[in-house]
Amino acid sequence: MMYNEKFYQAIGHAFYAVAHADKKVNKEELQTLIKIVRDQWAPLEEQTDEFGEDIAFQIISVFDWLSENEEKEKEALKHFKDYVMEHPKLFNSKIKQHILKTCEKIADVSHGTSKKEHKVIHEIEKILSAN
Repeated sequence: MMYNEKFYQAIGHAFYAVAHADKKVNKEELQTLIKIVRDQWAPLEEQTDEFGEDIAFQIISVFDWLSENEEKEKEALKHFKDYVMEHPKLFNSKIKQHILKTCEKIADVSHGTSKKEHKVIHEIEKILSAN
């Protein structure tokens, strides 16, 4: 399956929303995400960006940008939802599972999953099951 940069940017918004649910992104969450992208998302993709990086690393770029700009998770979720609604065919059941598993790992890495993180993951689940 060929995904584009916008696809990876959109799911980066979802992962950021989970990490930022408790109002701050900690180092463990970012390190976990980097490892997951490198080990699990990048192998799905053969396409590279203009710098020769695997385009799955757009997830990290967007995550970093959102974090630096202290974007609210509601805004990040809205971006993700809009993308999913515009491109439902890109989100097959395997990709949906992959997104949710990644969300759960990010949430769990730092002192287990909080109520706020659970709420955001549930929101992502609703967005994915709506299409």
